[in-house]
Amino acid sequence: MTEEAVVRCTDVSLTDGQSARWNGAMTTPMALALAPRLAAARPAAVEVASPATLQQCVARGENPWQRIELLRAHCPGIALRAAVSLLTDHGRRGVDLISTEIATLWLRELAQRGVSEILLIDPLLDIERMAPVLKAAKAVGLTAIAALPFAQEPTRRDDDLRANAVALAAAGADRVMLRDEGGLLTPDRLATLLPAMRWGLGHTPLDLHLRCQTGLAPLVALEAVRLGIDGLDTAFAPLANGASVPALGTLLKSLRLLRQGRPASDQLLHAIGEAGRLLAEMADCEGFEPARAWVFDLAPYVHELPGEVAAQFMRKLAESGLAHRLHAFAHDCARVRREVGAPPMLAPFARPIAEQALLHLQGMPRYAEIRPGVRRALQQVHGPAPQEVDAGLARRVGALPGPAASPLAALRAAHPDAGDAALVIAQSCGVAPGALPAPASPDALRYAGLTPAQALLAGLTARAAPYAQLGVQGPGVSIQLQGTES
Repeated sequence: MTEEAVVRCTDVSLTDGQSARWNGAMTTPMALALAPRLAAARPAAVEVASPATLQQCVARGENPWQRIELLRAHCPGIALRAAVSLLTDHGRRGVDLISTEIATLWLRELAQRGVSEILLIDPLLDIERMAPVLKAAKAVGLTAIAALPFAQEPTRRDDDLRANAVALAAAGADRVMLRDEGGLLTPDRLATLLPAMRWGLGHTPLDLHLRCQTGLAPLVALEAVRLGIDGLDTAFAPLANGASVPALGTLLKSLRLLRQGRPASDQLLHAIGEAGRLLAEMADCEGFEPARAWVFDLAPYVHELPGEVAAQFMRKLAESGLAHRLHAFAHDCARVRREVGAPPMLAPFARPIAEQALLHLQGMPRYAEIRPGVRRALQQVHGPAPQEVDAGLARRVGALPGPAASPLAALRAAHPDAGDAALVIAQSCGVAPGALPAPASPDALRYAGLTPAQALLAGLTARAAPYAQLGVQGPGVSIQLQGTES
């Protein structure tokens, strides 16, 4: 937050928060309806785009560039951040890596639309691959934040992470962000890790991104502030906790209670509460699950799934009647991961590993079917695996040429009518350049929540399948539905 808070907070409600809590269902009209209240909460920055939200927009027929432009207009005076990943997870052949040329186009398109900060992510932490993109970001006037993934690995000891952070700063990062996507950090581990990293970075700011799968992240965030972290990612309460990041309002109230720094004003806390109330109303209207904290469990320390993937597979386990087998699922995730070379549990690796483990849990003989993403991990299309892959599985899937990114000249020759914005979406989302949706009209961008009757009908429809008949009668309302299950 600006002015009042002791730490620089970036709001990720529009990206990671809604992806983890609403399964990516926040439309552009919803985001624009929230934007004035988000701006009133005065975050230091707002993350408005990520590879996941680009794909979500395109899948809904929305233009993601228009979304960014409109959010810029609705959040005056607030820095906008966008996340850029150098590895793709859509599986389109030949587009496993984002080349420096395409990444530079991506950065230019973001800068032209008012983004001033980028978060650069390479899950494999290939510094040589990241360095030219960090340089390109600074060349177009962007603040370059380099992501440093945290994992429970022997190669992720304090000294190793400090060395990684120093290497990112030397490669051109203006800030370094330690990203705990699996929610694995504890206050004890942070107590040694954060001072070591800050000592190595010197004057380069250190940020922290935490997920709440184990329920410890709010406490870890408070400890991070006490230890002098420079920045934190937070979200409004309805899009926080669980598989998401800590809630901003709760963090500021806790800091005020603990007398950490200048206390947040009542006016600021009221503005944050108003944004949360609007989101809660949206969730109720649209039938989204209300935000709930997850209870502490050791399973995340075994499966290490990142936030959105953890949320999706917790739902899948519940829908399959397998929630009671969470720990068996976690152990199979860990086993599959080892067998495919122990890649980081981030996109593009985490979801296919979880898919494979779920198939095994549901009774399929091991690897009777190999998920496409697991196959690509075995073939190491994104780069060398950190450890050796299972030799038998590697023989089954065969080898592919080493990782290579599509040359920009070849893309332009193949799609002479496509502009740079369309080429970036094609590469990052795995769609044809001509599939970029056109900008919507102003009328189509006005958010109109469901009426109570529409919300009732939507809720009944979602629940009608198991019943022969399902009906509701009331003043001015008569709904009769026929079940669909035999």
